[in-house]
Amino acid sequence: MVSLNIKLPQGFLDEETRCNFTVPKKLKEVWAVELDLLAEFQRVCNKYDIKYVASGGTMLGAVRHHGFIPWDDDIDLMMLRDDYEKLCNIAPSEFKHPYFFQTEYTDFGSLRGHAQLRNSETTGILLSEKGKNFTFNQGIFLDIFPLDNVPDDLTLYLKQGKEAMAYKKKYKKGFTKTQKCFIESQKKYKKIIKKALFPILKIFFPYLVDLFYNKFERVCKKYNGEKTRYVSKLSFDFENKRQFIKRKDLDDIIDIEFEYMRIPIISNYDEILRLRYNNYMEPAKAPNYHGGVFFDTEKSYKEYIHD
Repeated sequence: MVSLNIKLPQGFLDEETRCNFTVPKKLKEVWAVELDLLAEFQRVCNKYDIKYVASGGTMLGAVRHHGFIPWDDDIDLMMLRDDYEKLCNIAPSEFKHPYFFQTEYTDFGSLRGHAQLRNSETTGILLSEKGKNFTFNQGIFLDIFPLDNVPDDLTLYLKQGKEAMAYKKKYKKGFTKTQKCFIESQKKYKKIIKKALFPILKIFFPYLVDLFYNKFERVCKKYNGEKTRYVSKLSFDFENKRQFIKRKDLDDIIDIEFEYMRIPIISNYDEILRLRYNNYMEPAKAPNYHGGVFFDTEKSYKEYIHD
């Protein structure tokens, strides 16, 4: 496993059984890398008074297991858009190798709709992206989601969602064309065209992708200057109302044990988790939003890009 800046408790990496599920050493090593990322993330947020809370399965894991859900393989965090943009501004000067703060603006093509803090000396490639030779950073990560205001008027919300999804479709399509031009063309005539047009395409397509991506973000932030009842991870999942959080709930935060560390969560976690998972205290294995991930805690993702 790569070197980490945190000191792990003795025996942390040993295989163990939680909730009748065997957590293998390999998954424990992934957890260790992610906890190291969390420690670095917390260092920066504490330094600049940036507020954040655990999200999704990480909130559930903290409440039910005081750590990771036994079959989970990531850490999810969320923060209001103002704190998110503050973090984005200071991140390049604070996160140093092997830590890499990734957004579309720091790493073209990532296109997540949110930020990820990655360990560049490791590998965490989504199985849906494995073998596609994407050149953006694909080290093991933790997710950082911005929370945007949800308009109280349903008509405005539906209109906002339609506009946002239209831009999302455009930037996804533009990125697909970029990849086809740069890495997927294998036929001889296509290679000739690619070589001739490469200088132009290299400038044009990334600009077009980021233009639509920027417009997508602006639509997601459209009602942030208003007082609304709910906020949500609109840039990640616009249509899922189970992601909605009462804005006032973010004013009451508590710290809770997470493995051998502590993590902030919303004190009204019971209402949020019941909305999201129903009977959340009963363990039920379910897939992650991002699907499977190919992990390697010993090698950098760069060794797999052209493999």
